[in-house]
Amino acid sequence: MNTEEKKSSSILEAKAIGHRALNTLTKSRNKAVVQGVFDHAFYIGDGGDILIKVIANKEFISPTSIVLEKPGGLSFKSVNIKEGMEIILNENKLGIEENGFLINLENASTWYPPKLSELYTDLSLEEINLNLRVLQDVIYTCPSREGLIPLSENLELYGPMEIFLKEQEPTVSGKARPHIERLMWGLFYGELETITENAESILGLGPGLTPSCDDFLAGLILSLNTGAQIIDKNETTPISFFKKASEEIARLAKNKTTIYSISFLNEAALGEGPEAALDLISGIITKNADHVANVAKTLIGMGETSGADISIGICYGIRFLISRIELRELNETA
Repeated sequence: MNTEEKKSSSILEAKAIGHRALNTLTKSRNKAVVQGVFDHAFYIGDGGDILIKVIANKEFISPTSIVLEKPGGLSFKSVNIKEGMEIILNENKLGIEENGFLINLENASTWYPPKLSELYTDLSLEEINLNLRVLQDVIYTCPSREGLIPLSENLELYGPMEIFLKEQEPTVSGKARPHIERLMWGLFYGELETITENAESILGLGPGLTPSCDDFLAGLILSLNTGAQIIDKNETTPISFFKKASEEIARLAKNKTTIYSISFLNEAALGEGPEAALDLISGIITKNADHVANVAKTLIGMGETSGADISIGICYGIRFLISRIELRELNETA
């Protein structure tokens, strides 16, 4: 690289760094590599299961993200970052020697996901169900009809028997729906094999960098792992089962889908994820409908269909948790 090229190199300030990203960078004494480059993000990997995502929108921060000071309309592709380039961590700086690109980490705050297990709710089941309906209404506003969005539109229309009576539609949602319904039955009856068989059938299915069904599964297991700790604190057995099922789904993903999804599902299995998704989960269970609408709109804005597909997974997860409580209360009054 000549002197003129170096003068035009990009030097950006990191505003925040997720705790897992920081831990990965601290432990990784070797050179990491650019795994993928897109207009609004690029990914860094060191050969492990965790990918670090460099972004500019703090609303989408996660434990594995680095958030930069907003660089205006900067596209990461415009600064000549390319897949395969080596990343070097040196003295709180993340750099690419090949093109002079540099991220200063020195002033970045460390971001930890909120501890949802410390939250309590005084909402009734009716209020939580209302919040779920608000979420569905927001999902409908997503301009795309790809991915699993039609699944949400039909959520109240299909009964369990129709899975077997209706012919599958040649769409992502049509192909996924029977497996998702059987997966939910597996959760209900505590059948790990049913869960894993049907999760494996849809892993990698759908459009997107993280395919639609992967986003759904991440939203589902994230909401089960965190939501249950708010509304079902004393039920330790299902919480342990959700964690085990999540870990199995994340394990299966390694041979079924993209490296981006693998990282995302591993994170969700730990009960961690993007701030926007965690805000939505806690909002549905502890806040009013206006708050849910606002945070849902934020999450829906993530990617082409990713935010909507994650939201549908969250909707299924919270709906499932509520159904368990409703059934338990019905049995107690019988």
